This record gives sequence, C-alpha cells and structure tokens, in this order.
Amino acid sequence: MTQTLVDRLVARAMVLAVDTLDDEAMADLRCLAASNDQALEQAIRACLAQPAPLAIRQRAIELLARVRYEDPPPPA
Repeated sequence: MTQTLVDRLVARAMVLAVDTLDDEAMADLRCLAASNDQALEQAIRACLAQPAPLAIRQRAIELLARVRYEDPPPPA
C-alpha cells in the first residue's frame, strides 16, 4: 500500500510529538510537507482520529499547525 503525503505527515508528527524539540520537529515536518498546505490541513484533521493518547495527538496537531500557519525561519 502506498502512503500518501498526508499519511506520512500524520505518522511523522505522531512520532515527533513524543520526544523531539519543537524546532527540530517543525523543521522535519516542514521539509516533508514541502509547502503543501492542503496536506498539512488534512494531516491536522487526521491526527484527531489516531489511536494514541490525547496529549500525543494534541502535540502532533500543534506541530503541524505551527508548520502550516507560522512563517518559516529565515535561512541561516
């Protein structure tokens, strides 16, 4: 079965939500999303249905939302 970008974003956000610093997690998700705002929106909604503790789903959604709605940092 082929994973869609949304599936990959959800899976990655759930993993990163457990034990990754915000900046690292957001950089990883930003790279994976490649500016696909529609995929980020769908991934945010899909995280709600994941069979995981509420705190992990909340953090994953927060990370995805920050990638979606915050401006990326300027290049170093």
